[in-house]
Amino acid sequence: MDFNQMFSIARHSEYSEMLPAKSYSLDEKYSNLVVNVNLSLATLFNKIRNKASKSELLDSYCMTMRDFFAIANFKEWTYIMLMSDEDLNAIGQKWKSESLAMVYLSIQQQINSCYFKRQPQSLVHAWHMFLKLGLIDLDFDENQIESHFEKMFMK
Repeated sequence: MDFNQMFSIARHSEYSEMLPAKSYSLDEKYSNLVVNVNLSLATLFNKIRNKASKSELLDSYCMTMRDFFAIANFKEWTYIMLMSDEDLNAIGQKWKSESLAMVYLSIQQQINSCYFKRQPQSLVHAWHMFLKLGLIDLDFDENQIESHFEKMFMK
């Protein structure tokens, strides 16, 4: 996958409006980006639970991916989220998860750890688990994800 291209596409896409706040700041924007990735991840897992079609799952997966990219772009962490072909191949060699509930909770825990403990490496851990979810557990291939992402967000 061409993550540089996907980060660039995400940088130029529109995001959900921010939640109400007394004042808006860069911290508030970051908080809302974390909320967005949490909500889109929850939506994806709700669709998994409800046995949504492969197409609906791919839409939701790409939306969540875009929200991961939004955090990385905002915090200027794209360099730690980039994956080489070897990294992706290593993820592709992993096994299917025994419990998708544990996958969901683990990703959420890492995202929230990134925010509350100010640990960017936690976002990387969440990102790797998320990629594994798509490539192994949901059985999407790299080209399928990349082309669908571009179709959804390239303007």
